[in-house]
Amino acid sequence: MVAITVKNLLKTCIHTLWKLVQLLCFIVIVPPLINYASLKREAPLLGQHGLPYDIGYGQKLFLRCRGRGLPTVILDAPTGMNSDIWLPLQESLKQITTVCIYDRAGLGMSDPPPPPPPSSSSTTEQKSDDKEKKIPKHRGMDYTVEKMSEDLNRLITATSQQAKPFILVGNDLGAIVTRFYTQMYEFDVSHLFLIDPLVETLFDNEQWKDHWYNKIIPRLHAMQLSAAVGINRLLVLTSMIDTPLGIEKSNNIEDDTININHRQKHLLCDASHISSSIREHFHMNETFSQMKLAWRMKAFPSNVSVTIINRRQYDKNLSNDLNKAWDESQEYLRTQLFRNQAQHRIIDSTDKYFIFNKPDLLETLIEDSINKWREQTKAA
Repeated sequence: MVAITVKNLLKTCIHTLWKLVQLLCFIVIVPPLINYASLKREAPLLGQHGLPYDIGYGQKLFLRCRGRGLPTVILDAPTGMNSDIWLPLQESLKQITTVCIYDRAGLGMSDPPPPPPPSSSSTTEQKSDDKEKKIPKHRGMDYTVEKMSEDLNRLITATSQQAKPFILVGNDLGAIVTRFYTQMYEFDVSHLFLIDPLVETLFDNEQWKDHWYNKIIPRLHAMQLSAAVGINRLLVLTSMIDTPLGIEKSNNIEDDTININHRQKHLLCDASHISSSIREHFHMNETFSQMKLAWRMKAFPSNVSVTIINRRQYDKNLSNDLNKAWDESQEYLRTQLFRNQAQHRIIDSTDKYFIFNKPDLLETLIEDSINKWREQTKAA
């Protein structure tokens, strides 16, 4: 009797263990597969509000241009974010001029940078020559400002051929990209707007460097892992996670083609997009070094006017020390780098995403710059 009881207990334990293994396999395998299939199905539908342009290297970047007229306004997004953050402002400004938004490499609807070309180990000299023709050499390190500004130049001049001059508007990392672009291609640009710009001296403050590499990046790594295993999709479906950007249906926005809310949910579930965001953050030190070098080697062009725009407080969730260090970097940019030649505007907001939530705060400033350029052109 005891032997039968032990045997039945053993069978029950084995059966329970097998069920647990099946459940574990289901949790580990099924959500990632469902997420992967969903991403593949959603991506073509959510990128229909713009076009992919081939910039070479077998890489395509997403670009959306609306409106007509000169100058052409180019909007560049913050670190790790796609161009959705500019859509409300683009919809407002397209009434008076051409306005373009784009996704940097690997973000949103743009392709990630291609892998580096293989080392030439062809058996014959002819094959080696053929490979060199097919595989162009890289210029600049991926996910750094040098490569980003080159990508932008290829996108808006060589491939989509936007009319010049440009008014460049950059926020956060986008501000460094537009600054570097202006340094390299000075005759393309008439005015530069730097909104809460990252400044290359920011990491001279060890607290900021520690915050960036030991708090922001690990948080993004956790988000990437959660997206890869399908957890983020479950959280999105159950409304347990919020998207950074969201908009209510409006007659002013083409909801049927823009789909901001759906695309933001899609990107939260896309480990590749989050990976590119991590790389932009990770290579920030190199980006700062490249910006310092460019500034030392070449004076900022005198033909380009500059407006620096700051919020009343950078981030209310950060410590006073970090906010103070940020303010000091902004003062350095205005007084030491631009030597008080740039216009400075304070926006009465502490909203990190005010360029999305309150685009009217920027609209008037950019309109004034457009009208000023047009008046100078007529006078000439």
